[in-house]
Amino acid sequence: MRPAEPCSVSVAATHQLLTQILELTCFTVISSLKFRIASGAVITRKDLGILERCNIDNISALQEIVSVDVLGKPLDKADRRISRDLRNAGGLWSKHVLENAKAYIMSVVYIIVTVTSGFPLVSALAILAGADGLKEWVFYLIRFLDSHIYIFLPQINIVIIWLIEGQNLLHRMVDRTVVIGDCPWISQCAEAFLGKIFACSYSIAGLNVLSGNPADHLVHRHTHRVV
Repeated sequence: MRPAEPCSVSVAATHQLLTQILELTCFTVISSLKFRIASGAVITRKDLGILERCNIDNISALQEIVSVDVLGKPLDKADRRISRDLRNAGGLWSKHVLENAKAYIMSVVYIIVTVTSGFPLVSALAILAGADGLKEWVFYLIRFLDSHIYIFLPQINIVIIWLIEGQNLLHRMVDRTVVIGDCPWISQCAEAFLGKIFACSYSIAGLNVLSGNPADHLVHRHTHRVV
């Protein structure tokens, strides 16, 4: 087991390398008046200091995310808070993604058991309650209720899952969508990363991934896609 996936490591490494290349370029430009004039650059030493801080802080941030240092050693328990919080958030988020798959499995089990045994839920309860002596129309009513359980079985199972997991009962029963809003290179990298992960999943346990620049086209490209 590795602390991070290859594609996430490559994205982080690309960001780090590009930061260092930009830092070197800025240092070269501000070190010579001739280069400043030729490039028309307005880079200051303060800008260079910000780049250097990003260059150093990024390594620390990556260590906190994966809870492993640059030498591959696990961090102390106190330094694993960010990694632990991310994993807890991921666990909560995965419940929303997997609820359709769980409901599908529950539906399959219910159908196999009730059809094989010949005792759907309402019919079985009626027989246990001693419904043998009831009028004929009552049996039609019982079968009518059983047919509605079959029709709405996926939705019923999702509500059962929500009750067991303590989730909000007002969630929408739709396919899950993740919308990433950030500057283009970050949002596109994150979209590609998440899309590749779920490219190997079954459609019932997948999700739709969208991305956009919140300062540009995010709103008018994606807000109307809510279903």
